[in-house]
Amino acid sequence: MKRKTLSQTLITAAKELGFSKATVAELEQLDIPEAKMFSPKQIKQIRDKIRVSQGVFAALLNVNPSTVQKWEQGKVRPQNAALRLLNIIDAKGVDVLK
Repeated sequence: MKRKTLSQTLITAAKELGFSKATVAELEQLDIPEAKMFSPKQIKQIRDKIRVSQGVFAALLNVNPSTVQKWEQGKVRPQNAALRLLNIIDAKGVDVLK
């Protein structure tokens, strides 16, 4: 089964909740890509690229420093907002947070 994109999920939810056709059309125009997953090595490369410690990286992402450490060790994977933020930082750099 093919996984729905974030945009498709939002559009489906908006229709089920009875949002107006105009709102659904706006959501369709956003076409938000699915957040890509990162390997532990890739997460460390993102952090190294912006030249910050795990503690500073954690502060930028608003997560606990031990969380960044676990990501880089492959013990857990980033999810939800943290994953989306990693995607943005990877694509656009840390200056996007200013």
